[in-house]
Amino acid sequence: MKFSGTITVYNSAEVDFKKILFPHLLSGVHIEKTRGAESAAEGDKNTDNLLIIIPFNPHKNGFLTPLEFEKSEDKSAHWTLAAGDIIAIGDTGAADNFAELTARAETFRILSVKTFDFGGLKHWEVTAK
Repeated sequence: MKFSGTITVYNSAEVDFKKILFPHLLSGVHIEKTRGAESAAEGDKNTDNLLIIIPFNPHKNGFLTPLEFEKSEDKSAHWTLAAGDIIAIGDTGAADNFAELTARAETFRILSVKTFDFGGLKHWEVTAK
């Protein structure tokens, strides 16, 4: 099964007391976006959801668990999938901060990551909002 979607995963880490975003481009993923809105007392509320399927092959290269990523010295050479990290659809490039990124790209925060390391299509399923 070949997927045609592209996303950029932004892992964050504190470097010299400053929060840095480390982008990692992933091509060949499956993206399902569910659009929604709810009316609330404060105004309309965005309820868009994102489901992404990321095959292990070829994306396992450079992947670390969230704990391994946190401990790694060279975060620009690795990536992870952790709750709270940011996903943008497409190749959105580097960003100095979250505000800059959200001003120019549609972003989602990772809610959960499930690992399916059995069967014919070993993959991660990422849910984001």
